[in-house]
Amino acid sequence: MKNKKSKSLVLDSIMTDLDKQLAAVPTYDFDGSPIEDSLHFEMLVDGIAGVHFIDSINRKHYPINKTIATILIEDELECRKLEPTKEDINHDNKKDN
Repeated sequence: MKNKKSKSLVLDSIMTDLDKQLAAVPTYDFDGSPIEDSLHFEMLVDGIAGVHFIDSINRKHYPINKTIATILIEDELECRKLEPTKEDINHDNKKDN
């Protein structure tokens, strides 16, 4: 997490779980279709919405609803599209030589 200032263990746990889940979201499904168009997309949303923490008296809390989970997944996928591809990097390296 970039420049995290909080010392909260609950927040750290939530952020770590969300980061792992978002990093594991595939860009494409097993058929090669974009995951956004896949029937599996809803399962991914449910996984993100299932991130929880347990309070001091053993109650589970789910801070991420399906709307936020959907937005997080869509943002993750959009940000991946903005990253340079291997071809972009190779092309830039050739220009430098």
